[in-house]
Amino acid sequence: MQVVLLEPISKLGKAGDIVDVKNGFARNYLIPRGAALRASKDNVASFEARKKEIEAANEAKKKDASALAKKVEGTKITIIRQAAADGRLFGSVTVREISENLKELGFEVESKAINLLNPIRAVGANDVKVHLHAEVEATIIVNVARSESEAEQQLIKELEEDIIAREQARLDAIERTIKGAEEAAARAEAAAAAKLAKEKGEVPAAEGEEVAVEATDAKA
Repeated sequence: MQVVLLEPISKLGKAGDIVDVKNGFARNYLIPRGAALRASKDNVASFEARKKEIEAANEAKKKDASALAKKVEGTKITIIRQAAADGRLFGSVTVREISENLKELGFEVESKAINLLNPIRAVGANDVKVHLHAEVEATIIVNVARSESEAEQQLIKELEEDIIAREQARLDAIERTIKGAEEAAARAEAAAAAKLAKEKGEVPAAEGEEVAVEATDAKA
């Protein structure tokens, strides 16, 4: 089915784009939530007539999403679950659970906005992306543990790993800077030597010429 988008949709298009989507996606998601209209002649004309109004509304949504993202970014939620001795959960953590935990902290985030690339099936701290808008996302930490004390230890471990990673990144950046400075200095030195040679009227030896001269001197 062809639809005209009324708001930007991730991996699909921006407001005003006419795109092909599966019928079920259009009927069950895009159209009911007011994100698109069937791309009929009348609906496309209606969009064009209300284009400025729709764009203003989308900009306001993006602004609200950006404000929420700043508050949500880095939020840590703890979910206590039963698990086997090897840490595997009896089941998996759902987006609904994560959404409910966020709401308890005062963040109204719908479960469909939570992007679990892989199901959480074991204890541990997990970085989870939250898509608050087609162009706005935040990362939260979902800490799954068998007890509060285990959850605390996992967060401490993650913090330590994060500090180590940041320090390594800092050292790598310093190393790149030093290497870049050394390469720049070498280029500048070579350029200065070439300029000096040119000013003295010296002509650089052709490749292999210097070796030939040395060989002649050796025979003499």
